Amino acid sequence: MAAGEAWTTWWLWSGFCVGTLFGSFIHLVGWRVPRGESIVRPRSHCPSCGRTLSAWELVPVLSWLALGGRCRTCRTPIPVRYPCVELAAGTLFALTATHAANPIAAVAWAVFWLLLLAVVVTDLTTMRVPDVLSLPGAGVVLVLSVVSGAQRPLAAVAGMAGCALVLVLLHLVSRGQMGLGDAKLYLSIGAMLGFWGGLGSLVLASAFGTVIGYGMRWAGWLKPRQPIPFVPFIAMGVVTVVWFGHPLTRWYLHAVFGGS
Repeated sequence: MAAGEAWTTWWLWSGFCVGTLFGSFIHLVGWRVPRGESIVRPRSHCPSCGRTLSAWELVPVLSWLALGGRCRTCRTPIPVRYPCVELAAGTLFALTATHAANPIAAVAWAVFWLLLLAVVVTDLTTMRVPDVLSLPGAGVVLVLSVVSGAQRPLAAVAGMAGCALVLVLLHLVSRGQMGLGDAKLYLSIGAMLGFWGGLGSLVLASAFGTVIGYGMRWAGWLKPRQPIPFVPFIAMGVVTVVWFGHPLTRWYLHAVFGGS
């Protein structure tokens, strides 16, 4: 293996391992913040029996597998979202570590991914996007987006304002079915992806939500009018735009307008 390939592999696995650790913490943040709990105390514990978890039970992904997805004491099932969030964070960190233009850009994208995953957890568990995460997060992401060069200052501000405005209009048109929490989350998405990137992620999120939502209802996992968290689909749309946006755009333009 060439030295360059070995170095890339090292960054890939380092990013993955660090990401899973942060993913474990961000799941705790996403679980406790909507409930008004401290993210520092008490120590990690089973929500059902209250037992404080030992160090080996906190190893990302591996502990869940070793425990068979259940608490060691009370045998209450541990939701599969725990390892899923950890794996998602690890994967995103690994890709960021190997593709970021510079360390500042890597930090900016890492913070953005963690904010997005934290809000995914809050939406999955409470159907809420807490202001305490989305609003300060938008300010932090705006600064990091500009400093890292992800967006120019005007493009970042325009992305924030434009994406949020689109979501507010959808909130009004849908008579509240599209929550304002999503609009506040799109402040950060618009700052990091710009207006068109943010809008593209929203279109993809709607497509993902429609296909998966109807699939879940067809399978009997959802009742006909049961609400479904939308932020996970937003996250899927954002990830798709960031990593596959240009190929998708070229494919779309070729499909619509033809040519090479």
